Amino acid sequence: MKRADLLFLECKEKASQFRNQFGYGPDDPIHLRSFLLKQNVISLFKPLSGGFSGMAMIAGGKKFMMINHNHTLGKQHFTIAHELYHLFVQENFTSRKCVTGLFLSQSDIEEKKADLFAASLLLPEIGVTSLIPKEERTGLISDQTIFKIQQVYSVSVKSTIFRLKELGFVNDSYFDKYKSGSTEKIRNLGYDTRLMYAGNQDLILGDYAVLAKELFQSDKISESKYFTFLNAVNIDPLQRLENGEE
Repeated sequence: MKRADLLFLECKEKASQFRNQFGYGPDDPIHLRSFLLKQNVISLFKPLSGGFSGMAMIAGGKKFMMINHNHTLGKQHFTIAHELYHLFVQENFTSRKCVTGLFLSQSDIEEKKADLFAASLLLPEIGVTSLIPKEERTGLISDQTIFKIQQVYSVSVKSTIFRLKELGFVNDSYFDKYKSGSTEKIRNLGYDTRLMYAGNQDLILGDYAVLAKELFQSDKISESKYFTFLNAVNIDPLQRLENGEE
């Protein structure tokens, strides 16, 4: 068996275990925002330079991630799932900046695994296959089917096509076919186009400000560092003091 096939199987199994561990069925869409809040993954949505899609870190027993809010919502969802691999699956993980969605073109083995894990987690085989009409499973996959899968699982068109290719339903020509014009096709089919646009500007999920306060009050960070942390998420610490907040 080829090394790539072994990676696919490994990541498919890890995604299945993840679903079982957190109570998701084999074909359930995963509501990522709810998951991050429930598991208290402190998540910041900020612009990232250098082409980075996101980053993840574990420190002091806390899990953190940052997602590039300049990317489309579909891309952001994939990046979140990629970072979940680092935070919940990868052994001995500490921190990493990531460029996601390169799949087997990733030079680092853990980045390959994180991309493959994200595809399997967000686009489960049973669910994806069930959305493909039987007459299309051995022929051409229609626009309507591709975009229905994309909408049901709230991912990017590129991720959808990669997963369909991984499962043997399409070939590389579909990447070129859907390289442009997808937003208009989605609109014409009556689907929501929000996944095709950026969003979540400066969103914060989790107890970021509370944690910063705890670190400051326990003398683990200085007052200036505390102010820096709050300013990074557009919270004015001086205004908080003026309002009587400590």
